[in-house]
Amino acid sequence: MSFLRPVYIFFSVLILSGAAACSGRFTHSVQQVPKPQRTSPIAPDYRDSTITLAAGPHYDRSRLYTFFFGKHYRKVWAAPVEVPVLDIGTAYGGLEPLQMGGSRQTINMRLQDSTGTEYVVRSLDKEPASALPERLQQSLLADFIRDATSATNPYAPLALPAMEKAIGINYLEPQLVYVPHDPRLGEFVDEIGGAMALMERRPTDDQSDYRPMGKAPDVKSSRSAITERLTDNDSYFDARLFLRSRLFDMLIGDWSRHEDNWRWGEKAYAEKAYVYEAIPRDRDNIFYNIDDGPVLWLLQRFGVKPHFQSFKRSISASRLEKLNRSGRNLDELILAKLEWQDWQEIADSVQHALTDEVIEQGFTALPDTIAALSAAPTIRKLKARRDDLPQMARNYYKALAQKVQVVGTDKHERFEVTSQPNGDVLVRMYKILKEGDVQQLLYERTVRASETGVLELYGLNGDDIFLFSGSAKPKLKIKVWGGAGEDTYEAQDTGIAARLHLHDSEYRNTLHVGKKADVDLDNDQQAQTFDAEGWLLRYYLD
Repeated sequence: MSFLRPVYIFFSVLILSGAAACSGRFTHSVQQVPKPQRTSPIAPDYRDSTITLAAGPHYDRSRLYTFFFGKHYRKVWAAPVEVPVLDIGTAYGGLEPLQMGGSRQTINMRLQDSTGTEYVVRSLDKEPASALPERLQQSLLADFIRDATSATNPYAPLALPAMEKAIGINYLEPQLVYVPHDPRLGEFVDEIGGAMALMERRPTDDQSDYRPMGKAPDVKSSRSAITERLTDNDSYFDARLFLRSRLFDMLIGDWSRHEDNWRWGEKAYAEKAYVYEAIPRDRDNIFYNIDDGPVLWLLQRFGVKPHFQSFKRSISASRLEKLNRSGRNLDELILAKLEWQDWQEIADSVQHALTDEVIEQGFTALPDTIAALSAAPTIRKLKARRDDLPQMARNYYKALAQKVQVVGTDKHERFEVTSQPNGDVLVRMYKILKEGDVQQLLYERTVRASETGVLELYGLNGDDIFLFSGSAKPKLKIKVWGGAGEDTYEAQDTGIAARLHLHDSEYRNTLHVGKKADVDLDNDQQAQTFDAEGWLLRYYLD
């Protein structure tokens, strides 16, 4: 289909060139109810109040439009739903608005109760066109981008807690609310008043009293957790728990699992040593339905937003890899220590825990009107994907295993790589003192040549030791970036040395690797291979 690419480019340029000239009739608001002309300074009593309204009647388009652009979840968005009204004076004992926040697409507001526990309300409708230049935000192109929001079911996150609890992962508990034009919102009333929203406990600070977040005494951002992992080799991520969460992501078709959509429960297991447990957040892009119209189907065939994968009964290996694109960096860092046996055990466990009854129970949390419109087909697809989970796990494991990364820290590590007679290599990484004395085994995995083409070792900062042994020549490449610090390399046998590719600076490193190793000494190394601060550049961090 490459011959059609010029047509696609021409079509895109045509839209972009004409979009800026379009009229302002494509205005959009994430607030379902406009601000009344007159408001009372006295706060009404909203306790036990409800309101009936639709989340997005503007997504209900003509038959001709939906024929070309897809039915998506338009009927769900247009369906009136009875929603509890949020009374900030009484909810959770009384809430104080703190600040507005959120991404470009979502309006959210943080609130705090009398104990200091924070909550967040996040608008149900989105405004993705706000990422466009201002001159295009009232254009036909903006309207097209906004309309893609109808590919999501805005109520879908309500169905997840029962399933997440059953499979043993951390989770949030969203509830549907309507935020009124309440004078107690103060300066924020114009931004969030009149909006349907999902309200949930904010994953931050001390959650030791809250089981859904694993009773974590402290919850950290991805930036904080990754920084701790890369700077101190006493801290690590709970890889098995993270894999459980990631397999659930794949089951529900969540394509937006970038770093900022995770928080981490920090638990101390020794003095200044922590384990980080995954807490997924922002489940706006699950059970997606994007390609049921020819226009968006064609755009996907041309590679536009390939990770926007529709939720179907099954998913091929190539589509699964695309679905996981935004989460790939974290997967490569955290899941590298797990071999296929670990994946198989966890996939089987998740599959068995996610029974038909658990799945069906989850969807009872949707409003009745929405459940009648969308639950049955989604449940059927989810059960089919559940039944196929071991194969899905195998497919993604194979994709990650093609390149295995073993990442050290800014402290001192000793890497031992031993070739096996069958062409595999055994990799161990130890925590060491500056003098080289071994303190603790940090990592161990047999990297199999039948699965892996390249093994990459990153020492980052610190004085690291790399020891390579084995007379058998590995059937995979071994690439090493020593990073900062004074590093030592030793290859005791010519077999493994022939597969080595070493990269380091010319500054005070010791190399005893023979002539067969490929050695590149260059003081102008990429920042991402140098130390923890450089490695952080790989990630999408807030």
